[in-house]
Amino acid sequence: MLAGGFVASCSNDDWKDDVNALKKPVPTGIVFVDAAPVTAVKGTQFQLRFRVNPTGVTITKNDLELDLRNSDTYFRFDKSGSPLAMNSSRASYVIPSDYYEVVSVEPDTNGSGEKLDGQWIATIGTRGEGNFRNVADLSLIVNYTDAAGVVRKVSSSALPVEIVPTVDEGVVFGYSKVQAIRTKAEAVNPYILFVDIQAYRNDEGEEWYYNRQYITEVDAAINDGELTADASALYEKYYISFIPDTEKAIWQDLEAGDVKTAVSDVEVELIDFGGTKKTLELPVLYSQRTIFVECEIPRDEINANIDNAFYSHDISEELSQYGLTADFSSCLTRRNFFGMSEGNMSDYLIIDEVEISGDNNEFKPVISMWVMDEVPSGFEITKEEAAKFDFSLTSFPQDKGGADAIVLSDWDIRITIKAID
Repeated sequence: MLAGGFVASCSNDDWKDDVNALKKPVPTGIVFVDAAPVTAVKGTQFQLRFRVNPTGVTITKNDLELDLRNSDTYFRFDKSGSPLAMNSSRASYVIPSDYYEVVSVEPDTNGSGEKLDGQWIATIGTRGEGNFRNVADLSLIVNYTDAAGVVRKVSSSALPVEIVPTVDEGVVFGYSKVQAIRTKAEAVNPYILFVDIQAYRNDEGEEWYYNRQYITEVDAAINDGELTADASALYEKYYISFIPDTEKAIWQDLEAGDVKTAVSDVEVELIDFGGTKKTLELPVLYSQRTIFVECEIPRDEINANIDNAFYSHDISEELSQYGLTADFSSCLTRRNFFGMSEGNMSDYLIIDEVEISGDNNEFKPVISMWVMDEVPSGFEITKEEAAKFDFSLTSFPQDKGGADAIVLSDWDIRITIKAID
């Protein structure tokens, strides 16, 4: 009876299963097909084609793991110049990464849709919180169970992979909130939008910079052809420009002096090679180049400052009507104000100069005057007698020197005064 029971537990079917398990192919190697380093935008996916030897091995998503070695993360600089805290890694045969995951595994096919025996496609997703770049060496690990029921692993060679920030994270726009419609030479003045890049650093202090070449497309939604967008300088001079079509009524009214400013709203969109976007709602604001500032000052106030070399008057409110507000240059990282004054001629009052710098690089225009004699009732410095103030705003593309400086605007400001009783 004991012998019979032993024979029953080892039936022909059981032997067949054991033999079939021994015949079942097990993976002995993984080889990348067209193994080339991979660069992907954070949050996007990429595909890896690989061959499993021998053929006949079936691979599923659950069989596949990622082994990330030499992982190095670069975080964007904060204001103090120090990178943010970095994730720690764990040591084991398979090092999981917070930045990569297996999304799917499916058979590779030829151009006719026929499956290629032994060849597979793994779709890898990239992820992670914060503004960072990561580089690592990635290997594919296939798990399988041998005939003895032991889980085994087989690995591919390492492939360099890189995650780069999205264009929204890697790029910063810079622009003046207003420009003059014409240059000093009376040419149409292009509106400049600088495209600056972010800096990143790893734990070892090594620096890396976002690459503008990652931007593959520039779109601009413009109202009724009022402007023409030009992105030809993006990769060499690091800016995009917008040129007004002066045949359009909006700019003709400005140049005729019917309005002090005119604005055309533009939606700018940068698209990177991963398809992510950075969008800016940009009000392209232009003012007249020649500005008349008409100051009405109480006569008693003027006369109270006879022989006062420090008598001044703030003209911020008047110039703000032309878009020259205190913060009109605040969206520029690099800026320089330059002013040159030409005083008026008068027996009573001379406008000596215009000071333009306030706290924190704010624009604060203040005229300095010298009152030589008591001004009579009805005193006025007319437009013909106006003091002249040539004021310009310059900037330059990121990481370029003074030779590449751009005069964003050059205003001809005329200052008149009327004493009021």
